[in-house]
Parts: sequence; structure tokens; C-alpha cells
Amino acid sequence: MVEDDRDLREGMVECLRLAGHRTRGVGAAIDLYQELATTSFDIAILDVNLPDRDGYSIASFLSQKTAMGIIFMTGRDQEEDRIRGFGSGADLYFVKPVSTKELVLAVSNLARRLNPGQPPVGDQGMRSNAEETWVLDRVRWRLVSPQLKAMQLTAKEVQLAERLAREPGVTVSRRELVELLGQESTNAESRSLDAAIKRLRRKAMDATSEALPIQTVQSQGFLFSAPVRIV
Repeated sequence: MVEDDRDLREGMVECLRLAGHRTRGVGAAIDLYQELATTSFDIAILDVNLPDRDGYSIASFLSQKTAMGIIFMTGRDQEEDRIRGFGSGADLYFVKPVSTKELVLAVSNLARRLNPGQPPVGDQGMRSNAEETWVLDRVRWRLVSPQLKAMQLTAKEVQLAERLAREPGVTVSRRELVELLGQESTNAESRSLDAAIKRLRRKAMDATSEALPIQTVQSQGFLFSAPVRIV
């Protein structure tokens, strides 16, 4: 995935990984080309507006030099943008915001067409077993990973995690989460929410060595993208 919005990229990459796809995320064309020098990939997911090169030129290069499938995920929503995208070699063209479930299914279907002999990967690859479930312990103020490694939470972090865990897979709006943190509802774009999410992700990685499955839904909010139980 080539996407210069770090939060969006990390959220989508983690969701694809949870669905069973081995996924790498980079923020610019040069990073993609460096990856391609040592690693082969089946599918490229491209933004159009990138810091060093536009996604159309990347797609043209990949369609000419590789057998990779190409998916655009971009804010460009005009007909001429779509035509240019497909003309540069795209198999699929999505306009942001894109739901993670829709992207996972699109990648799974495209991968199956590109590799017909491979077993299908997709929703059936999502974590669903009890032993792969996260647990939010409201009494001890901690979140426990599927590998039974615990991360301690503050009172506000418990509130934030509980709201997301209450409806896994459902996007909770930025406005609601900002109000939950005790801020003015008119300040829905406050960066303090992003900072709180980043602290949670960092805590999870430090304490459990696992990526916290809280995903960014661009321009909308956040969601918990893995099975979770609240106790």
C-alpha cells in the first residue's frame, strides 16, 4: 500500500494483515520502488496524490514492468480521474473514504483471480477463535492481547477502548470520541484524540508486541477491527 497519510495507511495495512494478507505499507513512490528491488508483491494499492510521484505514473510503470494487480484508493472522484486510473492499468478504483471490509474483500477477490491455484484468503482469514480475542478488563484497567499479554490503561483510555470495543467493526465518530474525552463537541477535529489513539497503539506495541486493532476511518472516526470481549 502506497499512502502518505500515516494513520490511514497503518490502519488499512493492519486490517489486511488481520484478514490473512501479508501486507507492507509505504508513504511514497521511492519507498515502493526500493521494496520492489528485493520483494515481489501480488497487488499494489495506490493513492494518487503522493509527495514524490503521482499514483497514475506508478500504475503505468507497474502494469508495464510487473504482473501485479493494481487498486486505486484516492480522493480523486471525477470521471476523468477514474478514466485516467483505469487507463494507467488499474483493476479497481475506490474513492475515499473506503470501508476496510470493502477493501479486504476487493483484495481477496483480485488475489484469487491473479492466483487461481491459491486457497482463498479473506473474511474467513479474520481472527475469530476465542483464543484470538482481545479482552478489555474494566476492573483492572487493562487490555489483554490474544497472547495474554496485558497493557495498563488510564481511566480515559478505558473509556475510549470500551466505546470502541462495544461495537467492534463499527466506526465511532470523531465527535463522539472527542466528547468522551471531555472536550467541547465543537472541537471534533482536535488533535488530542489522534494523540490518545497513538499513545494506545504505542502502549500496545510496547507491552504486547502486537499492533492494536484500532483502525482509522478517514474523515469519519475509528473502529476496533478484531474480536474483543469486555469484562
